[in-house]
Amino acid sequence: MSIGNTHNKRLRQRGFTLIEVAASLLAFSVVVITFASTMVMAYKTAHVNGQHAQALSLCQHKMDQMRAMGMGRIIVYDELSDAQVIDATSTTSPYSFTDIDSVADYLPDPETSLTITSPCDDSDGVSNDGLAMVEITITWRAKAGDGKRSSVTIQGIVANT
Repeated sequence: MSIGNTHNKRLRQRGFTLIEVAASLLAFSVVVITFASTMVMAYKTAHVNGQHAQALSLCQHKMDQMRAMGMGRIIVYDELSDAQVIDATSTTSPYSFTDIDSVADYLPDPETSLTITSPCDDSDGVSNDGLAMVEITITWRAKAGDGKRSSVTIQGIVANT
């Protein structure tokens, strides 16, 4: 082997070829784009989960108010209104509590519903005295400008206290 050939071989092995650099940039770009898209999806998911958690918390708070009042008071509109549990917009069930609880401060374009009924005993269809079934629903627009709406509903029984 001559000295010239060894010198030329060493010069060719010192750096990367253009194809190697392009391939590594392509692989790096794919990894970055994949990571960036998962970050965007994670942000959107966290936002939606936060809205659901907030709506569920508001529903649970309303159910706690119902239970604190007791069955005897929640079936009377004036009692609910005086206790500032419902809005004054509807005097019969289902009631709304959008304004009284400032739900719009927490969720975009909300609609609320509070329905109070007396459950019946399954065996004979007779109303259970001292019990009321309460269903609380919050519906909101998940994203501004989007027609899709999300909803959370909880149900519970309130006994006479």
